[in-house]
Amino acid sequence: MKKKILLVNCYRENAGEKIKGYYEWLKAAANVAGTELDIQEAGDKGPFPDKTEFHAVIVSGSQKMVGDNETEATLLEFLRECRRPLLGICYGHQVLARAYGCLVKKDGQKHLGDEEIFLKKAHALFAGFPQVFKMRESHEEIVVRDQALEGNFHVLAHNASGRVEAIVHRQHPLYGVQFHPEKSGDLGIRLLVNFLKMIP
Repeated sequence: MKKKILLVNCYRENAGEKIKGYYEWLKAAANVAGTELDIQEAGDKGPFPDKTEFHAVIVSGSQKMVGDNETEATLLEFLRECRRPLLGICYGHQVLARAYGCLVKKDGQKHLGDEEIFLKKAHALFAGFPQVFKMRESHEEIVVRDQALEGNFHVLAHNASGRVEAIVHRQHPLYGVQFHPEKSGDLGIRLLVNFLKMIP
């Protein structure tokens, strides 16, 4: 059976060009996982399809800044109500956290290029991963480890400075990663394969 993926394209500039890498990443992971994907794309303003029309969601990165409230109310509501497996990437990770009241702010530096990630908690999303690995980063905002984050999510991974790199909701199959797995080669594909395997 084909797995229906809703791909939420949050990019503001060059959205069509930016999202191409996600399609290539999805195709590569589907080949490794031996599954067929039916990908439906939506913008972050919506409208979003009914939950019966997709099995899982991927929320892309963006040039927008969550800390500057460059978020769509429709997307925040969709994220709060989503119970399907969901993977937020970079901006998608930050806006997922914001949907649950967590603080997102500038880090005081730009993170560009490969960065070491440290696994803090074993999870199926990182099955087959080493304890320390590198992923591609491209961001200047971070999800802050505050009371809202600790109350709603488990932190799965952090960087060398202790900054949040991966989260999972405590009750629902909602995941966020600060890094860009779609730009991180074989390990990025492995992460997506792991995610696809968690889709019922």
